[in-house]
Amino acid sequence: MSSTENAARALKSLKDEEWRTLAGLERASTGYGTPDLGRLSRMSRLPPERVRFAIEALERKGLASRRGRGFVLTRQGVELMALKDYVKKDLIFALGAIIAKGKESDVYEALTEEGAVYALKVYKIGRTSFTKVRRKRVGETAEFKSWVTANYNAARREYHALRKLEGLSPVFPKAVAYSRSTVLLEELSGVRLSQRPYMEDPAAAFRTVVESMRKAYSEAGLVNSDLSEYNILTNGSSVWLIDWPQAVDASHPNSGEMLLHDVKAVTTFFRRAYGVVADPKKAYDYVTGKSADLE
Repeated sequence: MSSTENAARALKSLKDEEWRTLAGLERASTGYGTPDLGRLSRMSRLPPERVRFAIEALERKGLASRRGRGFVLTRQGVELMALKDYVKKDLIFALGAIIAKGKESDVYEALTEEGAVYALKVYKIGRTSFTKVRRKRVGETAEFKSWVTANYNAARREYHALRKLEGLSPVFPKAVAYSRSTVLLEELSGVRLSQRPYMEDPAAAFRTVVESMRKAYSEAGLVNSDLSEYNILTNGSSVWLIDWPQAVDASHPNSGEMLLHDVKAVTTFFRRAYGVVADPKKAYDYVTGKSADLE
């Protein structure tokens, strides 16, 4: 069972003092390093003895871990706090099945009380290195904070990028909310182009992708900077451009180079996979507005 699924199972079992201790642990761990019992008591605003019982319970549930004389949040603890945030805002009622598992994130179905379905993207950047932190003490605080920062920032960046893109085209997923290392998105029913699925009109799909890149660049001022067949979904007729945590502003000094990389990746893939031939230079000029026509 994944850390996210374990977090969901533990959500209803936590007592008030455990929640307060967990929140204090997050504040201390991300801002002050690995807190000892005294600091955790101050951050949680609870007596030391109550914090001691609470932290022991959190350890048993896999939500916190002991580091010498101090304590640190586990990945499961971080994800549980995000889930609680969504529940508190009436955005999620239950966690469903896993939809996709990737190198840097996992995606789960998230159900509302009314039966609607969202996609919960859980960032797990550095999942291997973070596991190693649990086996050593040297540099653990810096590495933990680095992991937290990377995942929290990725979720925040993707959310804000998608909000900038919202309404420009149905190709861009709608971001509902974000919390900690997670983003709540509209659910999309499709597979990645990397699987080379059947497409009704590959040439039209290619043009849609390029036109969407143009809208992102000219109207939202964004360059994906990592676009490829691995972050384009299709259901055979429609396409969606997903994964925007690494997006940069069009004003970035390297945005032109990044955009050219995206254009070349897309044109190369469509030529090899579907026989759609397009000139990368012409596509680049079209995306940047230097040309009014893709042909």
